[in-house]
Amino acid sequence: MANLSEHPPTCVLHIGKTGGSYMRSLLRHNETRWTRPLHLLGHGGTLRGSAKRFGDDRRLAFVVRDPVTRFVSAFYSRQRQGRPTYQVDWTPEEAAAFLWFEHAEDLALALRSDVPRARSAALYAMGAIQHLQRDLRFHLGGPEQLLAERDNIAVCVDLDRLDTHTDDIMERLGVPDYQFPLAPRRHASPAPLPALSPDAEAALRAHWEEEFELYSVALSIAEQLGLG
Repeated sequence: MANLSEHPPTCVLHIGKTGGSYMRSLLRHNETRWTRPLHLLGHGGTLRGSAKRFGDDRRLAFVVRDPVTRFVSAFYSRQRQGRPTYQVDWTPEEAAAFLWFEHAEDLALALRSDVPRARSAALYAMGAIQHLQRDLRFHLGGPEQLLAERDNIAVCVDLDRLDTHTDDIMERLGVPDYQFPLAPRRHASPAPLPALSPDAEAALRAHWEEEFELYSVALSIAEQLGLG
């Protein structure tokens, strides 16, 4: 086995609803084949926190996703309490949010509502629902912070391109000789999810402006890495 300590550690961030369950199952299945130290961080892992814990020279790997589809997926995943892959009960705050909003469409529209009570409930829900609270800004900081870490990023790829670049990603993570598990874990919705209407998407874009800016920066980094 290679001497793992010869390499700086690589921190694999787990941004909710971006294929993290799949990547973790793939890496765990090949743990004996790792040629460099990998740290598979939980949902609370952040760019800044990884530097404090593992040093400024640590490498970073993460997957991003279009904020619109991630918003929809995150809403319904937590509404199902993670089922069928997981079973994670609502927090009291999430329970209150889902009492108010039954559909992702309603939440997005309420973010720009002229009715103060509806808009206040929407802002509360965005801060209460786990995968929406932990957005790209939570994990990656602002656009400037992400760009400042450019030289430390080993993997940045959009979820839609994950399967296309799996071989390259695993090589960058130091697992070139990997094997697929018989049934890699994929935390996906059991049924197709409804798309947002144009009005709801516009409301979400207006509220989540920095989220979309961060996503754009991440895509530019993915292109520079050859993972676009």
